[in-house]
Amino acid sequence: MDPTFNNVIDHRLVASIDDFFDGIRTSDMDKFICTRQIIDKDVTDSRNQGILHVETRSLAVGVNDWMQVLCDTFTNLEVETERRAARFKDLVTTTEAHEDHSHSPSSSRSPSPYRATRSPSPSSSSQL
Repeated sequence: MDPTFNNVIDHRLVASIDDFFDGIRTSDMDKFICTRQIIDKDVTDSRNQGILHVETRSLAVGVNDWMQVLCDTFTNLEVETERRAARFKDLVTTTEAHEDHSHSPSSSRSPSPYRATRSPSPSSSSQL
């Protein structure tokens, strides 16, 4: 068995985690997907050839399990964010509708204080 080959696979498996987070950060998972497809093929081929160390196989399974947990977490986070955003939008819409209704003019308006205290206009005082 080639320890160098297994060390390279180990390094690529761990580096794929960084590729995952880079893909999340840039909203572009193409590099991550391509890298993971190549790693998966190399791990499968080396296992079939009997040159994959038990430790590397264990690392591959662990990284895959961890990736699954991360994907599930991000999916759940997105669903929860969308749910809360919709709830917030409904709350804002309801609040705006309530405020619009409470500030609308009504027929029982009291006279403006300005109208009650204003001085007579010059044209009305010239009639005196």
